[in-house]
Amino acid sequence: MNTISWSDIKAALPTLVETSSGYTTAQRGIVTLPESQKLFVKVGHDDLTKQWAHKEILVYRFLHKVRYPFIPKFIAANDDETAFALEPLENDWDWSDNWTVERLSKTLGAMDSLAEISPHSEDTPLFEKSFISETADGWHSLRESQDLQQILRDKLVAVNRNDLAGELDFVANARLSSKFIFERTALVHNDVRADNCAWNESQQAVKLIDWNWVQLGDRRIDVGAFLVHVHKTGFDIKDYSDRLDKAALHWLAGFWFKSATQPLLDGSSEHAKLRDYQLASGIVAFDLAQSL
Repeated sequence: MNTISWSDIKAALPTLVETSSGYTTAQRGIVTLPESQKLFVKVGHDDLTKQWAHKEILVYRFLHKVRYPFIPKFIAANDDETAFALEPLENDWDWSDNWTVERLSKTLGAMDSLAEISPHSEDTPLFEKSFISETADGWHSLRESQDLQQILRDKLVAVNRNDLAGELDFVANARLSSKFIFERTALVHNDVRADNCAWNESQQAVKLIDWNWVQLGDRRIDVGAFLVHVHKTGFDIKDYSDRLDKAALHWLAGFWFKSATQPLLDGSSEHAKLRDYQLASGIVAFDLAQSL
């Protein structure tokens, strides 16, 4: 791919065809340059999405520097680093929930490779901020708020999980969750799911995107959250039970349950979908933890 400047990309922004996957409110999609060359572009439009875009730019540069192979090629960024372009992963690249043994194994391998990277001292500040940590223990927040408990129970009833709504003991679950010791020992993506994970069957290759939440964190949480996502799609993960940690799944259930009770800050449909996703994830994590 020839060298492309941001001015070239900016001139092509009117051609942008937006993508609809994920939960961000940033503008993103495929632009077409002269001679029909295409790129994926993400553009921050407010303080939060600009902040996330800047974080992603720094992460892509770091991962390219350490030769991490499971990312698309970074093309260019604007001057204030609030927008960027990547190689497009189209045609033979699958972003759907179509999981196979090969795709699942390759994705876990990409996560394992990420965890093996040891950032140098000059890079560690990029990964020190914790987006998921012991301070995000949802069971403790739920234990302390009757209002949140009722919101969660109402949501569970609405998705026909009356059994779970009636049996949840928030005091006992908070006590159990407090025994989980959160680790910050490895680089974790924190949001691996199908629409952040492109699969190319002919190449037997996987590429990860959306690096907003990457941090030095807990691998048990990262892998557990990913396998919960896969299980939700109907794929049988029984052969990967050795990659699941019961305590981590229980912690994740509380994290997602509490998140599902939160108001929509801007009332957007994207955030509404996110709350539904969090509730469904919490249910699956709780059920899996009970089954182990």
